[in-house]
Amino acid sequence: MDGERSHDLWGISTAVLLGLFLRLIPARNALAGGEIQFYHFDSFYHLRRILYTVDNFPSTLWFDSYLNHPLGFRLSWPPLFDQIGAALSLLLGGSPRAVEVAAAVIPPMLGTLMILLTYLLAKKLFGLRVALLSAFLLATDSKHIARTIFGFPDHDSLELLLIIGSLLLLSYALTERERKLAYGAAAGVLLAAVAYTWLGAPIYMVAILIYASVQTALDLRRGDTAEDTIIPLAAAFGASLLLFLPFWNEKWLIPSFIGALGSLAALTYLCVLSRLFAEKTVPWQAFFPVVMISAYLVLILSSATEIGSNASRLLMEGLGYFLGTDLARLGISEATPIFGVYELVSFPILSLVFALAGLVLLVRSIGDSEVRRDRLLFVIWASFSAALMIFQARFIFLFSISGSILVALLFFWGNESIRSNDRLQEMKPGTVGAIAGLFFLLLLLPSVSNLPQMAENGPEIAGDWSESLDWLRENTPPTASYERPIQAGEYGVLSWWDYGNWILYRSKRPVVANNFQAGAKASAEFFLAQDEEEALATAEARDVRYVITDADMVYSKLPIIARWIDEDPGSYVAISSDSEISTFEHSPKFMKTTLAKLHILDCTDLGRFRLIYESENSSGLKFSVSKVKIFERVPGARIAGKTPYDEPMGVILEMTSNQGRRFQYFNSVMPVDGRYEIRVPYSTDERLETHSVGPYLLGPVMDIVGGEAREIEVSEEDVLNGRTIEADF
Repeated sequence: MDGERSHDLWGISTAVLLGLFLRLIPARNALAGGEIQFYHFDSFYHLRRILYTVDNFPSTLWFDSYLNHPLGFRLSWPPLFDQIGAALSLLLGGSPRAVEVAAAVIPPMLGTLMILLTYLLAKKLFGLRVALLSAFLLATDSKHIARTIFGFPDHDSLELLLIIGSLLLLSYALTERERKLAYGAAAGVLLAAVAYTWLGAPIYMVAILIYASVQTALDLRRGDTAEDTIIPLAAAFGASLLLFLPFWNEKWLIPSFIGALGSLAALTYLCVLSRLFAEKTVPWQAFFPVVMISAYLVLILSSATEIGSNASRLLMEGLGYFLGTDLARLGISEATPIFGVYELVSFPILSLVFALAGLVLLVRSIGDSEVRRDRLLFVIWASFSAALMIFQARFIFLFSISGSILVALLFFWGNESIRSNDRLQEMKPGTVGAIAGLFFLLLLLPSVSNLPQMAENGPEIAGDWSESLDWLRENTPPTASYERPIQAGEYGVLSWWDYGNWILYRSKRPVVANNFQAGAKASAEFFLAQDEEEALATAEARDVRYVITDADMVYSKLPIIARWIDEDPGSYVAISSDSEISTFEHSPKFMKTTLAKLHILDCTDLGRFRLIYESENSSGLKFSVSKVKIFERVPGARIAGKTPYDEPMGVILEMTSNQGRRFQYFNSVMPVDGRYEIRVPYSTDERLETHSVGPYLLGPVMDIVGGEAREIEVSEEDVLNGRTIEADF
């Protein structure tokens, strides 16, 4: 016994340490230049909220005037993850540096704890061997590692840890009769914590209710009482409901409160219905259909009351969120169905196939024997999480727990089949072990194949974006109220919504659009506007002073930007793929957009926007331009005067960017009644980082380089104050 316990301890310790090591490897990419570079986009808003909570502990941020500028934005993120991050930050000293350190280390810590809880769950359900292998599989699962690496603070890691813990406690509550209430209540505490972490927590309550319905039907088949199923689950939902009471009416908790209340009512109904079935000797096979019909009728009838109508609306909104495709259509890639993210023939799909094969084997084994309550709970949970993952790829992280256990079950089934095969036994010694080893490597390959690439991948913000945002913070006027965002800042920064959280946190500037998609439509309208006046109207309504573009907006993100304003992406760009290379053919319509005029043409044909910064590196084949560019909205100077020419008048200005790149600015206008007026955004002040090389050249467009062309000087004050420079011909 001691030897087995020692083997157990060494095995799980090795798995935990390996998992922690793999999750810390990306730290070498995140630690750049003495600062921490964070992964993904949402993590930056968690940083913002943690920093605010540290300064105002235990209060957290519920309204942010730096979002959806100048309107502000009310937050609906539950606060638990950020509160934990703030508490750890305070233990480390409470400085901004302490906040970043705490936020960076929390994900690998939570990921490592998940390995331990997965081991405990698998051991409870299937024994020591399956538990150890499950722990090793999860420790090396690249899909799970990707969400729990150093520098990726996100609530998903805490949410999943709490869900695993609640499943483990429910497994004990359903099988330990003497302590079912204690285990059930403890599971309810963790379920409540899930709701305090994620707005979508009620979806997990649905999975538990599905289990309760199936298990009660099986109890009827065996002639058992349903109380052993209902009471532990009722204790869980009852404990959750009590913990919801202090904040039950908050927008971020109402769905979970209604979910817990509805779950208790549903469990009561299941208990009463099961007794009626038993007393009236109704066939047990009818139980589940009756439950489904009853649920549908309740949903219909409840719509007649205000409370029921609100509950029905929340339910339908939740179903639309989990099953709909609008989020994916609008560029939220993690909301895309899994087969829209991964090729059918790929390692992630192969990993899913292995896990589903393990699930089929488990269901078959359950069907051939007495059904254990805890194992049936796991089967329902694994099936439910697999369905969620298929509908939305973001849940591949959720399924990684069940998937690791299922693949472990598949291995031991395959290993037993190999070792019991008579033909294989007749082969040379060691052959059976080699085949079993190859089978194990085959199962392991999909999970670990991406580990080398993950070890090399750096944060998305690193490089051009990071340097550009630092420049913006250091070279533009600071805005007030960043630390206490209760009123709008002095101006806003406009970019595509993907980058809003980056700009907010790194540059400390208000943003029009961010990763909550508030302001996204305004951003799309601005970038795809076909004339400057239309773009200017959006910029003025949103009090935009600076605009940031990047190469992805011109290429991969362009179709998504078009969909936000219900435009046909094909009218802007045609995308074709040849092997691993995608080519983009932009249309004439795109070249007239504000986005093209900004990022590709350096504000040519624009009079109120000017390039002030571009990043060092370039991208693109047909249009090789800097990856990130920053523009400023200015009043613009007006070059005006009389002209005898009945043809367009134009200006050309030789420019050099902050990177030393030479380019030309051009603008023109058709005279009206012998008079012209051209608005220009650049001055001829050579002291600016992005500045002119000489004066403007002004004259008729057809003969601007020769003929009667004139040189015009425009001061920075002329541009900033909208002055008029008279130049008659």
